[in-house]
Amino acid sequence: MREMMEQEEEYTKRIVKTLVYIEEHLDEPFTMEELAKVAAYSPFHFHRLFHAIVGETVHHYVKRLRLEQAAGRLRYTDAPITHIALEAGYDTPSAFTRAFKQWRGAPPANYRALHALVEMTKQQLRELPMVQPSTIETVPDMDLLFIRKHGNYDSSPWKAWQAMGCFTRQHHLDDAKLRRFSISYDDPKITSEEKLRFDACILAPPGIKEEGEVGRRVLKGGKCAVFIHHGPYETLDQFYTAILTKWLPTSGENFDDTRPPFCEHFHMELLRSDPSKLVTKVHIPLR
Repeated sequence: MREMMEQEEEYTKRIVKTLVYIEEHLDEPFTMEELAKVAAYSPFHFHRLFHAIVGETVHHYVKRLRLEQAAGRLRYTDAPITHIALEAGYDTPSAFTRAFKQWRGAPPANYRALHALVEMTKQQLRELPMVQPSTIETVPDMDLLFIRKHGNYDSSPWKAWQAMGCFTRQHHLDDAKLRRFSISYDDPKITSEEKLRFDACILAPPGIKEEGEVGRRVLKGGKCAVFIHHGPYETLDQFYTAILTKWLPTSGENFDDTRPPFCEHFHMELLRSDPSKLVTKVHIPLR
């Protein structure tokens, strides 16, 4: 029984490593053989395991992530559709249009017109607070241990942080010395609820390795605008909206959508007792 559990843990560990690789190379071409090599399995065995653990074939998973990223670029940038098609891995705009229409039920141009940011009325924009970054800085690469949960962003963070808490207690880590980060990869306006990805992360302490559902990844550093959010996490969504719709368009900066925005969390011990004292550093990657 124990040997079977250890084997399942090893399967999960290798597939998680592959998921990280896919996310970090989403704009690049790669083959099934390359992904199987990352997982250290034969292509046939890898494909079966990936489907069993992730619930999608490798092809469908990669295609969906690329189309979701393309949908985000259609919504939030004015990049030409031809450019977006090439970045999504399609040789021609027509091939991209067919795939996108099959996925969303509308061609890219119509999707952009229907879901442009002007869908927010001027009055709604005026009601949002103007926010300013506390700093724009170059963030170093960070070695993170993470637990990923899927689903509604109202519930998945709780599940992920509870699981991470079990891991840190199991390894007798000092809560006061841990740095905690979170990554919400997907836009609920684009990605279906059951596919939304949330990672609860800690900066990897020396000597602590990934195991079970705990994966390891290097969060790539680079230029970031850093905003300070005070208060409960329920208001973070509005805070993000203010950053992307009020600060970013007038800042002269360009959002780097090849890196995910991420948060660093402080005073999480007050989450239930006094959420008004929570402090969150929101990092927006810039080119």
